[in-house]
Amino acid sequence: MSVQTSYGNQTPRGVAGGIYDMFHYAVDSRFNEEADGVLRFGVGVVPGTLPGSNIKMPAADSTAAQFEGVVLNGYDRQQDLSGKLFILNNQNVSIMRRGRVWVRLAADEAPKYGDEVHLLTSGDDVGCFSTTGGLTIPGRFIGSASNGVAPVELYGIDAPATTTGTVTPGGSGENG
Repeated sequence: MSVQTSYGNQTPRGVAGGIYDMFHYAVDSRFNEEADGVLRFGVGVVPGTLPGSNIKMPAADSTAAQFEGVVLNGYDRQQDLSGKLFILNNQNVSIMRRGRVWVRLAADEAPKYGDEVHLLTSGDDVGCFSTTGGLTIPGRFIGSASNGVAPVELYGIDAPATTTGTVTPGGSGENG
């Protein structure tokens, strides 16, 4: 019989949607507009039908200015009897807008420190992050891939969209 011998409040290293470190971060609460099991921890999301209240997965017509943040794993969801974890429709989730977080990567992605962060808006990897394609998000990769996740630093979006087509820290815009 096994017994738990240690306890702690730290997020395990390399968990999709886990907070990377205690660096200053901004987190908002939103409701999941997607069907049960579609939304996953560590993916990027955009506003749903009620901006500021709910979120959904990005679509091909999403813009970088719409990026809400990354879905955080708060370790407050229960697994089903098969050991699967689902975020349910209309369930409240935490979204990191600014800070350091572990994100899900697109298949075969191998970022390195300092690489640009791109949110994929179509295909099998929608909502996942990459170093190319999709939307350029204000931030950078701050580590390499580990089991399909990597740490990123999100700079946040505070200003109205620019007309240059690029996104800069503290600004926003579209780069598709």
